[in-house]
Amino acid sequence: MSSPGVGFSGEELAGTVRIGFLDRIGMRLEGAKHQGGGVALLVVDCGLVDRADAVWGFAVGDAIRKHIYSRLREEVLRSEDFLASVGRDDICCVLAPIDGPQMALLAAEKVMRAAGTSLWAAEDEVYAQPTIGVALYPEHGDNAQLLLQRAKGASRFARALPGRIALHDPARETDTTARFLEEHRLRKAIADEKLELLFQPQFELRSDRVMGAEAMLAWPGVAETSASLPAGLVYTAAESAGMFDTLISSFLNRALRNCSEFRYAAGLDLRVSLNLSARSLLWPVLPDLIERALRTWALRPSRLVIEFSETAVLHDDASAREGLERLKALGVRLAIDDSALAVEALFGLAQLPFQELKINLNDAPDLGAEPKHERIVRAVIDLAHQLRLDVCATNVPDAALAERLGALNCDYAQGSYKGPAVAADRFVERYGYDFG
Repeated sequence: MSSPGVGFSGEELAGTVRIGFLDRIGMRLEGAKHQGGGVALLVVDCGLVDRADAVWGFAVGDAIRKHIYSRLREEVLRSEDFLASVGRDDICCVLAPIDGPQMALLAAEKVMRAAGTSLWAAEDEVYAQPTIGVALYPEHGDNAQLLLQRAKGASRFARALPGRIALHDPARETDTTARFLEEHRLRKAIADEKLELLFQPQFELRSDRVMGAEAMLAWPGVAETSASLPAGLVYTAAESAGMFDTLISSFLNRALRNCSEFRYAAGLDLRVSLNLSARSLLWPVLPDLIERALRTWALRPSRLVIEFSETAVLHDDASAREGLERLKALGVRLAIDDSALAVEALFGLAQLPFQELKINLNDAPDLGAEPKHERIVRAVIDLAHQLRLDVCATNVPDAALAERLGALNCDYAQGSYKGPAVAADRFVERYGYDFG
């Protein structure tokens, strides 16, 4: 690893943080308070040191970090500015005085150019992939710890931006904090079995009769949460809590129990749909669990529809494809519900035993008014039928659009046009007459 210039060793960097990094920032803030001017904190996530540690070892990672330090000192920082490490891959640049956000962002662009140029590790040329978050005194905080926190939060958001530089935004930070806290509250709700089931009806468009329902997990009594939870959010929280298998088992058995009760208590011989991530197929016991649940609740396999999102895993993992084939052999109906599905992915999915495709109309909110969008939907429906897939449109907002979808030969629809998703007892009250 070629590492010209000078910098701190790993021990010296850690010592800087332990001994007085926050104190040094505090002194700059105090000076700015009395003398005027601003202070900028830039958190630079190099995006390379951790990976170098894993590939070449910590000595190479240290050398890369030392080289980046040298570049920043020589090419960007003034004599009154200083650096410190706030993590293996994170470097904090403290710039004072700074005259407003534009000056800070210009400095961040210089940091990006200096940190992002090539380095050599053994015989390999490598590049850092920095993201930079910027927080300013006094605009974004009046103490060192708060400014550092906000600059770090901005650096995480910068990953999604083309320029990979972000200034702290209070509104965005509020949203991020809310999502973080919601995920952890959701973990507890899963552990305490506080989630309930709602059922959204699915209608056959030719007859306008209820033919099934999608079971959705809901979090009652949580004001900031919508009536039904996005499946991806629930499964992410369950995985992080180590409860993925417990959640799926509970979700499946509760949904099938209600489906059985619909038939025996109200004469509703319906199918029930569950949305799972295709990653759940990496769990080898999933087909066995589904087979046992069907026997327990005395349901024909064709009454159960498993909708799979995140289908990219099916292209790369043979065990996931094998799990899908086992479900097909059981007689379970398999549906694709993947809004991120790319056209080229259809070539691979055409070889898999799916029987249904779901189209999310949230992706085409002006379908009724935009002819091009209608032609796209018609083409997708026609393509699905060519592949011998039924089509279910979701998030259908009104009866007029449902009627139009019927004219486009869409098979099924679900959405708020017939009412919201409801608990099992309300579902029986509302739709039992169709088969009673």
